[in-house]
Amino acid sequence: MKKTNSIYHLTVFTVFIGVLLTFSIVYLVNFLTEHDSAIASECYDGSIIDEGEPFAALRRSVYQNKKNLGLVHEYQYRLFGIVNSHEVIAGKNDFLFEIEDTENNYHYIEDYIGKHAFTEEEMSQILHHLRQTKDSYAKRNAEYLLVIIPNSQTVYSECMPSYLGNIDENTRLNALSDHLYDHGFYHFIDLTEDLREAKSDGLLYNNTENSLNSLGSYYAYKAVCRRFSPNVLANSKMLEREDLDFYQHLTTGKRVARGAGLEDVVENHTVSLSNRTKLNYRFLHNGGVSSTTLKLPFYIPSHTSDSPELLLQFSNTWERLQVEPFFSNTFSKVTYQTDLSDDPVIFAEASPRVVIQFIYENELSQLLQ
Repeated sequence: MKKTNSIYHLTVFTVFIGVLLTFSIVYLVNFLTEHDSAIASECYDGSIIDEGEPFAALRRSVYQNKKNLGLVHEYQYRLFGIVNSHEVIAGKNDFLFEIEDTENNYHYIEDYIGKHAFTEEEMSQILHHLRQTKDSYAKRNAEYLLVIIPNSQTVYSECMPSYLGNIDENTRLNALSDHLYDHGFYHFIDLTEDLREAKSDGLLYNNTENSLNSLGSYYAYKAVCRRFSPNVLANSKMLEREDLDFYQHLTTGKRVARGAGLEDVVENHTVSLSNRTKLNYRFLHNGGVSSTTLKLPFYIPSHTSDSPELLLQFSNTWERLQVEPFFSNTFSKVTYQTDLSDDPVIFAEASPRVVIQFIYENELSQLLQ
């Protein structure tokens, strides 16, 4: 009888301690995960835990805790080379690629495999818009040139995951380029081949963001300069590659890495222009959506120097900063506009002979007007 009572008391005590520990853990977890900084927006698999279900806080502490998720993402990438994200896929050589650009209604992967091309109607619409733009500037005695910067996945397609295969020939950019040529519109440059050929000189794109680095921007500048007449180039000395120094260094992962929670895991192999490069120009004004530079020692108008005044338009400030040392060290007067619109005030102040519009492959839908 005494032995039976001992077992009974031990059982009751064990159950009591178990209940007490359970409630203590639940209380502690609730306390810790009530702070937004400790809770990630979703779980490992992208699901969200229902707040009303039993032990939701306990589950959140494991599956939806930011620190835990950070460790999971890091070791998934380090051990298996994968990214558990609806927005990013992992490529080779530390390249991270976006899956979708919702702002521009563009799907990188579908386009890569040839399932996101423009319709014939859309390409005709783009052609009509570009002709209107060219004619509008021509009436104001300015030439127009569209420069299309391909996606990093287009230039570095060999770094895309093997399961996607080779890049399809029927991408948006390929189809649109063919359409424009076939209909006699030659006022554009598709930089794909220029950049593919330049890869032997070094890394041209940021591996954790779909953007050119400084070296890639130089080759974009070089491709644009080739379109000018010999007379213009004779009076606007183009910067040669052997006169420039670039250096590669590691920085924190850029926007795509941040989107995957890997900014501290996948470093960006940043390529920058050496600060030994002489900036042979000064700012006439610098601020707002436009900036203008004049080449030193003094500005000589194009009707005297044959070095044309340029208006360069970009969709973001980053691209403008990257190309500034190249164009401003070459041409007498350059205005940089961080906007793709035809702004009459900026145009009047820039008084350009040439308007050059830079646009990325994923932004081509902006040409649908």
